[in-house]
Amino acid sequence: MHNDKKEMKWIYEEIVGRIPPFSLLSYKYSILLQLFFLLILGITLGFIFNLKTISLLYGSTAVLVAVLWSLLILQLGPTLRRFRAPLSKDENRLLERYKEILFHRNHYEIIPGIAIFILFMIYLFYYGSDLLEEWLGENPSSILLLFISLLIWDLCYRMGLGIWTSILALWRSVELNSIAEERTELEHTPYTELRSLRRLDINNVFFGIISLLLIPLLQQDQFLVAIIILFTVFIILSSVVSADIISKVPWLPPDIYNLVKEASFAYVGTSFRGIPHTTPVVYVFDGQSVFFNTSKEAKKLKILRNNNKIAFLIDKRDMSNIYENKAVLFTGEVKIYGLLDIPLLFSRMLQARRLFMRKYPEYTRKYSTSQLPRVWQLTPLIARILIEVKPTKIIYWRGAKQISVPV
Repeated sequence: MHNDKKEMKWIYEEIVGRIPPFSLLSYKYSILLQLFFLLILGITLGFIFNLKTISLLYGSTAVLVAVLWSLLILQLGPTLRRFRAPLSKDENRLLERYKEILFHRNHYEIIPGIAIFILFMIYLFYYGSDLLEEWLGENPSSILLLFISLLIWDLCYRMGLGIWTSILALWRSVELNSIAEERTELEHTPYTELRSLRRLDINNVFFGIISLLLIPLLQQDQFLVAIIILFTVFIILSSVVSADIISKVPWLPPDIYNLVKEASFAYVGTSFRGIPHTTPVVYVFDGQSVFFNTSKEAKKLKILRNNNKIAFLIDKRDMSNIYENKAVLFTGEVKIYGLLDIPLLFSRMLQARRLFMRKYPEYTRKYSTSQLPRVWQLTPLIARILIEVKPTKIIYWRGAKQISVPV
Protein backbone atom coordinates (compact mmCIF):
# COMPACT_ATOMS: atom_id res chain seq x y z
CA MET A 1 0.00 0.00 0.00
CA HIS A 2 2.82 2.39 0.79
CA ASN A 3 4.36 1.89 -2.64
CA ASP A 4 0.99 2.47 -4.34
CA LYS A 5 0.58 5.78 -2.56
CA LYS A 6 4.09 6.80 -3.51
CA GLU A 7 3.45 6.02 -7.15
CA MET A 8 0.28 8.12 -7.09
CA LYS A 9 2.17 11.36 -6.37
CA TRP A 10 3.80 13.83 -8.72
CA ILE A 11 7.55 14.41 -8.31
CA TYR A 12 7.24 18.03 -7.12
CA GLU A 13 4.84 17.09 -4.33
CA GLU A 14 7.00 14.09 -3.40
CA ILE A 15 10.10 16.24 -2.91
CA VAL A 16 8.42 19.05 -0.98
CA GLY A 17 6.36 16.54 1.02
CA ARG A 18 9.55 15.25 2.64
CA ILE A 19 10.42 18.65 4.10
CA PRO A 20 9.05 19.62 7.54
CA PRO A 21 6.49 20.95 8.34
CA PHE A 22 4.89 19.76 5.08
CA SER A 23 5.81 16.15 5.84
CA LEU A 24 3.77 16.33 9.06
CA LEU A 25 0.51 17.06 7.22
CA SER A 26 -1.67 15.00 4.93
CA TYR A 27 -0.82 15.17 1.24
CA LYS A 28 -3.64 17.57 0.35
CA TYR A 29 -3.02 20.02 3.19
CA SER A 30 0.74 20.00 2.71
CA ILE A 31 0.23 21.32 -0.86
CA LEU A 32 -2.13 24.03 0.36
CA LEU A 33 0.37 25.02 3.06
CA GLN A 34 3.15 25.30 0.48
CA LEU A 35 1.10 27.65 -1.64
CA PHE A 36 -0.02 29.63 1.42
CA PHE A 37 3.63 30.16 2.39
CA LEU A 38 4.33 31.24 -1.18
CA LEU A 39 1.53 33.80 -0.97
CA ILE A 40 2.74 35.19 2.39
CA LEU A 41 6.34 35.34 1.12
CA GLY A 42 5.23 37.19 -2.00
CA ILE A 43 3.23 39.79 -0.06
CA THR A 44 6.09 40.27 2.41
CA LEU A 45 8.62 40.82 -0.39
CA GLY A 46 6.17 43.20 -2.04
CA PHE A 47 6.08 45.42 1.02
CA ILE A 48 9.84 45.21 1.59
CA PHE A 49 10.63 46.30 -1.98
CA ASN A 50 7.71 48.75 -2.25
CA LEU A 51 6.03 47.01 -5.16
CA LYS A 52 2.87 48.53 -6.62
CA THR A 53 -0.49 47.28 -5.36
CA ILE A 54 -1.23 45.87 -8.79
CA SER A 55 1.95 43.77 -8.56
CA LEU A 56 0.75 42.27 -5.28
CA LEU A 57 -2.60 41.55 -6.92
CA TYR A 58 -0.88 39.88 -9.87
CA GLY A 59 1.19 37.68 -7.54
CA SER A 60 -1.85 36.74 -5.44
CA THR A 61 -3.76 35.81 -8.60
CA ALA A 62 -0.91 33.58 -9.76
CA VAL A 63 -0.88 31.78 -6.39
CA LEU A 64 -4.68 31.43 -6.52
CA VAL A 65 -4.44 29.80 -9.94
CA ALA A 66 -1.77 27.41 -8.63
CA VAL A 67 -3.99 26.52 -5.65
CA LEU A 68 -7.06 25.86 -7.80
CA TRP A 69 -5.04 23.82 -10.29
CA SER A 70 -3.53 21.78 -7.44
CA LEU A 71 -6.93 21.02 -5.89
CA LEU A 72 -8.16 19.65 -9.22
CA ILE A 73 -5.00 17.70 -10.06
CA LEU A 74 -4.76 16.19 -6.56
CA GLN A 75 -8.05 14.34 -7.09
CA LEU A 76 -6.43 12.07 -9.67
CA GLY A 77 -4.39 9.94 -7.27
CA PRO A 78 -7.10 9.18 -4.66
CA THR A 79 -9.73 8.53 -7.35
CA LEU A 80 -7.54 6.07 -9.25
CA ARG A 81 -6.42 4.35 -6.03
CA ARG A 82 -10.08 3.55 -5.28
CA PHE A 83 -10.65 2.30 -8.83
CA ARG A 84 -12.01 -1.25 -8.95
CA ALA A 85 -10.70 -3.63 -11.57
CA PRO A 86 -12.99 -4.02 -14.61
CA LEU A 87 -14.43 -7.48 -15.28
CA SER A 88 -12.53 -7.55 -18.55
CA LYS A 89 -8.87 -8.46 -18.81
CA ASP A 90 -8.23 -6.14 -21.73
CA GLU A 91 -9.95 -3.16 -20.11
CA ASN A 92 -8.21 -3.82 -16.81
CA ARG A 93 -4.84 -4.05 -18.59
CA LEU A 94 -5.51 -0.73 -20.35
CA LEU A 95 -6.48 1.13 -17.16
CA GLU A 96 -3.48 -0.26 -15.28
CA ARG A 97 -1.28 0.92 -18.14
CA TYR A 98 -2.95 4.35 -17.99
CA LYS A 99 -2.20 4.67 -14.26
CA GLU A 100 1.36 3.41 -14.76
CA ILE A 101 2.11 6.05 -17.41
CA LEU A 102 0.26 8.83 -15.58
CA PHE A 103 2.27 8.31 -12.38
CA HIS A 104 5.37 6.76 -13.94
CA ARG A 105 8.27 6.06 -11.60
CA ASN A 106 10.53 8.05 -13.96
CA HIS A 107 8.17 11.02 -13.57
CA TYR A 108 7.74 11.82 -17.24
CA GLU A 109 4.98 14.26 -16.22
CA ILE A 110 7.67 16.82 -15.38
CA ILE A 111 8.88 17.05 -19.01
CA PRO A 112 6.08 19.33 -20.34
CA GLY A 113 6.48 21.62 -17.31
CA ILE A 114 10.24 21.95 -17.80
CA ALA A 115 9.78 22.70 -21.50
CA ILE A 116 7.16 25.39 -20.78
CA PHE A 117 9.33 26.92 -18.03
CA ILE A 118 12.47 27.12 -20.16
CA LEU A 119 10.66 28.63 -23.14
CA PHE A 120 8.78 31.12 -20.98
CA MET A 121 11.90 32.28 -19.08
CA ILE A 122 13.83 32.77 -22.33
CA TYR A 123 10.96 34.80 -23.75
CA LEU A 124 10.46 36.79 -20.54
CA PHE A 125 14.06 37.89 -20.09
CA TYR A 126 14.93 38.42 -23.76
CA TYR A 127 11.64 39.51 -25.36
CA GLY A 128 9.23 40.35 -22.53
CA SER A 129 11.25 42.84 -20.48
CA ASP A 130 8.31 45.28 -20.45
CA LEU A 131 6.21 42.62 -18.78
CA LEU A 132 8.88 42.00 -16.15
CA GLU A 133 9.07 45.73 -15.47
CA GLU A 134 5.27 45.89 -15.12
CA TRP A 135 5.41 43.16 -12.47
CA LEU A 136 8.52 44.14 -10.48
CA GLY A 137 9.36 47.71 -11.49
CA GLU A 138 12.69 48.95 -12.89
CA ASN A 139 15.93 47.18 -11.88
CA PRO A 140 14.26 44.57 -9.64
CA SER A 141 16.22 42.96 -6.83
CA SER A 142 17.75 39.54 -7.44
CA ILE A 143 15.63 38.28 -4.52
CA LEU A 144 12.48 39.36 -6.34
CA LEU A 145 13.72 37.75 -9.55
CA LEU A 146 14.39 34.51 -7.67
CA PHE A 147 10.90 34.58 -6.13
CA ILE A 148 9.17 35.32 -9.42
CA SER A 149 11.13 32.51 -11.06
CA LEU A 150 9.94 30.13 -8.32
CA LEU A 151 6.32 31.23 -8.84
CA ILE A 152 6.62 30.90 -12.62
CA TRP A 153 8.06 27.41 -12.21
CA ASP A 154 5.11 26.49 -9.99
CA LEU A 155 2.66 27.61 -12.67
CA CYS A 156 4.57 26.09 -15.59
CA TYR A 157 4.88 22.78 -13.79
CA ARG A 158 1.14 22.62 -13.24
CA MET A 159 0.44 23.73 -16.82
CA GLY A 160 2.57 20.78 -17.91
CA LEU A 161 0.52 18.49 -15.66
CA GLY A 162 -2.65 19.82 -17.30
CA ILE A 163 -1.29 18.91 -20.74
CA TRP A 164 0.01 15.55 -19.52
CA THR A 165 -3.27 14.48 -17.88
CA SER A 166 -5.45 15.74 -20.76
CA ILE A 167 -3.51 13.90 -23.48
CA LEU A 168 -3.41 10.66 -21.48
CA ALA A 169 -7.12 10.92 -20.62
CA LEU A 170 -8.04 11.30 -24.29
CA TRP A 171 -5.86 8.32 -25.22
CA ARG A 172 -7.40 6.26 -22.39
CA SER A 173 -10.96 7.07 -23.44
CA VAL A 174 -10.39 6.26 -27.12
CA GLU A 175 -8.72 2.95 -26.31
CA LEU A 176 -11.30 1.96 -23.69
CA ASN A 177 -14.17 2.66 -26.06
CA SER A 178 -12.47 0.58 -28.75
CA ILE A 179 -11.78 -2.36 -26.42
CA ALA A 180 -15.34 -2.26 -25.04
CA GLU A 181 -16.66 -3.16 -28.49
CA GLU A 182 -14.93 -6.57 -28.20
CA ARG A 183 -16.55 -7.57 -24.90
CA THR A 184 -18.18 -10.97 -24.43
CA GLU A 185 -20.78 -12.23 -21.95
CA LEU A 186 -20.31 -10.41 -18.61
CA GLU A 187 -17.16 -8.39 -19.35
CA HIS A 188 -17.50 -4.71 -18.46
CA THR A 189 -16.15 -1.75 -16.52
CA PRO A 190 -18.46 -0.82 -13.61
CA TYR A 191 -20.68 2.25 -13.99
CA THR A 192 -19.18 4.00 -10.94
CA GLU A 193 -15.68 3.69 -12.35
CA LEU A 194 -16.66 5.08 -15.76
CA ARG A 195 -18.41 7.93 -13.95
CA SER A 196 -15.23 8.61 -11.94
CA LEU A 197 -13.16 8.81 -15.12
CA ARG A 198 -15.68 11.20 -16.63
CA ARG A 199 -15.57 13.34 -13.48
CA LEU A 200 -11.78 13.57 -13.77
CA ASP A 201 -12.22 14.77 -17.37
CA ILE A 202 -14.69 17.41 -16.21
CA ASN A 203 -12.11 18.51 -13.62
CA ASN A 204 -9.69 19.07 -16.49
CA VAL A 205 -12.27 21.24 -18.22
CA PHE A 206 -12.31 23.48 -15.14
CA PHE A 207 -8.51 23.34 -15.14
CA GLY A 208 -8.59 24.93 -18.59
CA ILE A 209 -11.15 27.55 -17.61
CA ILE A 210 -9.09 28.59 -14.57
CA SER A 211 -6.17 29.31 -16.92
CA LEU A 212 -8.04 32.39 -18.16
CA LEU A 213 -7.34 34.05 -14.79
CA LEU A 214 -3.74 34.46 -15.97
CA ILE A 215 -4.73 36.75 -18.85
CA PRO A 216 -4.80 39.98 -16.75
CA LEU A 217 -1.20 39.26 -15.69
CA LEU A 218 -0.10 39.02 -19.32
CA GLN A 219 -2.42 41.57 -20.94
CA GLN A 220 0.48 43.79 -22.07
CA ASP A 221 1.89 40.95 -24.17
CA GLN A 222 -0.60 39.81 -26.82
CA PHE A 223 1.59 36.87 -27.82
CA LEU A 224 1.46 35.37 -24.31
CA VAL A 225 -2.27 36.08 -24.06
CA ALA A 226 -2.74 34.13 -27.30
CA ILE A 227 -0.66 31.26 -25.86
CA ILE A 228 -2.87 31.11 -22.73
CA ILE A 229 -6.01 31.09 -24.88
CA LEU A 230 -4.61 28.28 -27.04
CA PHE A 231 -3.65 26.35 -23.90
CA THR A 232 -7.17 26.82 -22.51
CA VAL A 233 -8.84 25.71 -25.73
CA PHE A 234 -6.58 22.64 -25.98
CA ILE A 235 -7.27 21.53 -22.38
CA ILE A 236 -11.02 22.13 -22.60
CA LEU A 237 -11.46 20.58 -26.05
CA SER A 238 -9.42 17.44 -25.34
CA SER A 239 -11.14 16.96 -21.96
CA VAL A 240 -14.65 17.47 -23.35
CA VAL A 241 -13.97 14.96 -26.14
CA SER A 242 -12.55 12.49 -23.61
CA ALA A 243 -15.57 12.89 -21.31
CA ASP A 244 -17.95 12.46 -24.24
CA ILE A 245 -16.22 9.26 -25.38
CA ILE A 246 -16.28 7.85 -21.83
CA SER A 247 -20.01 8.62 -21.58
CA LYS A 248 -20.57 6.38 -24.61
CA VAL A 249 -18.70 3.36 -23.18
CA PRO A 250 -21.35 0.77 -22.16
CA TRP A 251 -21.29 0.10 -18.43
CA LEU A 252 -23.41 -3.02 -18.80
CA PRO A 253 -21.87 -6.32 -19.95
CA PRO A 254 -23.08 -7.52 -23.39
CA ASP A 255 -25.50 -10.16 -22.03
CA ILE A 256 -27.35 -7.63 -19.88
CA TYR A 257 -26.97 -4.79 -22.39
CA ASN A 258 -28.72 -6.81 -25.09
CA LEU A 259 -31.48 -7.90 -22.71
CA VAL A 260 -32.19 -4.34 -21.58
CA LYS A 261 -32.03 -3.05 -25.16
CA GLU A 262 -34.36 -5.67 -26.65
CA ALA A 263 -36.99 -6.21 -23.94
CA SER A 264 -40.20 -4.18 -24.04
CA PHE A 265 -41.59 -4.30 -20.52
CA ALA A 266 -40.33 -3.95 -16.96
CA TYR A 267 -41.73 -4.04 -13.44
CA VAL A 268 -41.28 -1.17 -11.01
CA GLY A 269 -41.13 -2.02 -7.33
CA THR A 270 -41.50 0.74 -4.72
CA SER A 271 -42.24 0.90 -1.02
CA PHE A 272 -43.54 3.52 1.37
CA ARG A 273 -43.98 3.06 5.12
CA GLY A 274 -43.50 -0.67 4.74
CA ILE A 275 -46.19 -1.10 2.07
CA PRO A 276 -44.81 -2.50 -1.24
CA HIS A 277 -46.15 -1.48 -4.64
CA THR A 278 -45.40 -3.07 -8.03
CA THR A 279 -46.51 -1.98 -11.50
CA PRO A 280 -45.56 -2.88 -15.10
CA VAL A 281 -44.12 -0.12 -17.29
CA VAL A 282 -42.69 0.41 -20.75
CA TYR A 283 -39.19 1.85 -20.82
CA VAL A 284 -36.32 2.90 -23.07
CA PHE A 285 -32.57 2.48 -22.80
CA ASP A 286 -30.19 4.96 -24.43
CA GLY A 287 -27.12 2.78 -23.95
CA GLN A 288 -26.30 4.42 -20.62
CA SER A 289 -29.52 5.05 -18.69
CA VAL A 290 -32.93 3.43 -18.31
CA PHE A 291 -35.97 5.73 -18.52
CA PHE A 292 -39.68 5.23 -17.98
CA ASN A 293 -42.50 7.71 -17.70
CA THR A 294 -45.59 7.76 -15.56
CA SER A 295 -48.70 9.81 -14.95
CA LYS A 296 -48.50 12.72 -12.52
CA GLU A 297 -51.39 11.04 -10.69
CA ALA A 298 -49.74 7.60 -10.51
CA LYS A 299 -49.28 6.06 -7.10
CA LYS A 300 -45.70 4.99 -7.88
CA LEU A 301 -44.74 8.62 -8.57
CA LYS A 302 -46.18 9.75 -5.25
CA ILE A 303 -44.26 6.98 -3.51
CA LEU A 304 -41.02 7.82 -5.34
CA ARG A 305 -41.30 11.47 -4.35
CA ASN A 306 -41.27 10.34 -0.71
CA ASN A 307 -38.88 7.41 -1.10
CA ASN A 308 -36.70 7.45 -4.22
CA LYS A 309 -35.49 3.86 -3.77
CA ILE A 310 -36.54 1.56 -6.61
CA ALA A 311 -36.40 -2.04 -7.82
CA PHE A 312 -36.56 -2.25 -11.62
CA LEU A 313 -36.95 -5.75 -13.10
CA ILE A 314 -36.60 -6.60 -16.80
CA ASP A 315 -37.09 -10.20 -17.92
CA LYS A 316 -37.19 -12.33 -21.05
CA ARG A 317 -39.27 -15.49 -20.85
CA ASP A 318 -39.16 -18.72 -22.82
CA MET A 319 -42.25 -20.72 -21.87
CA SER A 320 -40.97 -23.87 -23.56
CA ASN A 321 -37.63 -23.93 -21.72
CA ILE A 322 -37.27 -22.16 -18.38
CA TYR A 323 -33.48 -22.50 -18.56
CA GLU A 324 -33.50 -20.06 -21.47
CA ASN A 325 -35.08 -17.34 -19.33
CA LYS A 326 -33.13 -14.19 -18.57
CA ALA A 327 -33.79 -11.34 -16.15
CA VAL A 328 -31.97 -8.39 -14.67
CA LEU A 329 -32.87 -6.51 -11.48
CA PHE A 330 -31.66 -2.95 -10.96
CA THR A 331 -31.96 -1.66 -7.41
CA GLY A 332 -31.04 1.89 -6.60
CA GLU A 333 -32.54 5.37 -6.79
CA VAL A 334 -34.43 7.44 -9.33
CA LYS A 335 -34.05 10.88 -10.84
CA ILE A 336 -37.46 12.53 -11.32
CA TYR A 337 -37.33 15.12 -14.09
CA GLY A 338 -39.16 18.42 -13.62
CA LEU A 339 -39.37 21.93 -15.01
CA LEU A 340 -36.10 22.96 -13.31
CA ASP A 341 -34.23 20.27 -15.31
CA ILE A 342 -35.15 21.75 -18.69
CA PRO A 343 -32.30 24.32 -18.93
CA LEU A 344 -29.50 21.81 -18.30
CA LEU A 345 -31.03 18.46 -19.28
CA PHE A 346 -33.37 19.37 -22.12
CA SER A 347 -31.41 17.42 -24.76
CA ARG A 348 -31.42 14.33 -22.51
CA MET A 349 -35.19 14.61 -21.99
CA LEU A 350 -35.76 15.14 -25.72
CA GLN A 351 -33.62 12.09 -26.54
CA ALA A 352 -35.67 9.94 -24.16
CA ARG A 353 -38.89 11.13 -25.82
CA ARG A 354 -37.52 10.26 -29.27
CA LEU A 355 -36.57 6.79 -28.04
CA PHE A 356 -40.10 6.22 -26.74
CA MET A 357 -41.59 7.31 -30.06
CA ARG A 358 -39.22 5.03 -31.98
CA LYS A 359 -39.62 1.98 -29.73
CA TYR A 360 -43.38 2.25 -29.16
CA PRO A 361 -44.80 4.11 -32.19
CA GLU A 362 -48.38 2.86 -31.77
CA TYR A 363 -48.34 3.44 -28.02
CA THR A 364 -47.08 7.01 -28.32
CA ARG A 365 -49.49 7.76 -31.18
CA LYS A 366 -52.52 6.48 -29.27
CA TYR A 367 -51.61 8.06 -25.93
CA SER A 368 -50.81 11.42 -27.49
CA THR A 369 -54.42 11.98 -28.52
CA SER A 370 -56.48 14.51 -26.61
CA GLN A 371 -59.44 12.08 -26.62
CA LEU A 372 -57.90 10.18 -23.72
CA PRO A 373 -58.13 11.35 -20.10
CA ARG A 374 -55.50 13.98 -19.35
CA VAL A 375 -53.61 11.79 -16.88
CA TRP A 376 -53.07 9.18 -19.63
CA GLN A 377 -51.80 11.59 -22.26
CA LEU A 378 -48.08 11.71 -23.04
CA THR A 379 -47.72 15.45 -22.57
CA PRO A 380 -44.23 15.86 -21.04
CA LEU A 381 -44.15 17.46 -17.57
CA ILE A 382 -47.86 18.27 -17.76
CA ALA A 383 -49.48 14.84 -17.71
CA ARG A 384 -46.44 12.51 -17.79
CA ILE A 385 -43.21 12.62 -15.82
CA LEU A 386 -39.88 11.24 -17.03
CA ILE A 387 -37.99 9.10 -14.52
CA GLU A 388 -34.40 7.83 -14.78
CA VAL A 389 -33.21 4.73 -12.94
CA LYS A 390 -29.84 5.12 -11.19
CA PRO A 391 -28.73 1.61 -10.15
CA THR A 392 -26.48 0.88 -7.21
CA LYS A 393 -26.78 -2.92 -7.45
CA ILE A 394 -27.45 -5.30 -10.34
CA ILE A 395 -28.51 -8.96 -10.13
CA TYR A 396 -28.68 -10.97 -13.34
CA TRP A 397 -30.39 -14.33 -13.88
CA ARG A 398 -29.43 -16.56 -16.78
CA GLY A 399 -31.38 -19.81 -16.72
CA ALA A 400 -31.32 -20.99 -13.12
CA LYS A 401 -28.09 -19.16 -12.26
CA GLN A 402 -28.03 -15.88 -10.32
CA ILE A 403 -25.09 -13.52 -10.91
CA SER A 404 -24.30 -10.35 -8.97
CA VAL A 405 -22.83 -7.71 -11.26
CA PRO A 406 -20.72 -4.87 -9.75
CA VAL A 407 -22.08 -1.43 -10.56
